[in-house]
Amino acid sequence: MRTVTYERSGRTNTGAQAVRVEGLHHLRVLEQGEEVSERELTREEIARLAPLMEEAARKPSPAVVPPAAGGPNGLAVSLAFEDEEVPRVRLAAKGLPAKGAGAPYDALLVELDALLTAELHARTPRHAHAVLPHMLRADE
Repeated sequence: MRTVTYERSGRTNTGAQAVRVEGLHHLRVLEQGEEVSERELTREEIARLAPLMEEAARKPSPAVVPPAAGGPNGLAVSLAFEDEEVPRVRLAAKGLPAKGAGAPYDALLVELDALLTAELHARTPRHAHAVLPHMLRADE
C-alpha cells in the first residue's frame, strides 16, 4: 500500500496540518511541514482505512487538478498519493470534514480528518477554564 497524505489549511489554523499514512502501518502528523508525532496504526484504524485507500488507489489519477484553494479567508484540503505528481483531491471547504470529491474520496477524507483531529487533540488538549471578573482588570 502506498503513502497517502491528507492536508488541511486555512483561516481556522495558524498553518497547514497534515496526516501521512505510510503503507497502512505507520502514521505521521505534521504541522507546517514539521513532524510533531508518529505512531503505528491500530488494527481498528487499519480496518477502517484499508478498503477506502485501496478503492482510491484503483481510481485513475487526474491529469490536472483545478486549483480550488480556500483563499485567504477559506479552508482548503488536499489528498495526495506520494508517488503521483498532482493531488487526487484539492477542495475549498466551508467546514471539516470536507466533502464534494465523490466516492471513495469523501469517506477517506472523513476518516483521515478524524485521525488528524484526534492526534492533534491528544498532543495538545484544549481545556476550558473560567475567567472571573477580577482577572480581567489591568494592574493599577
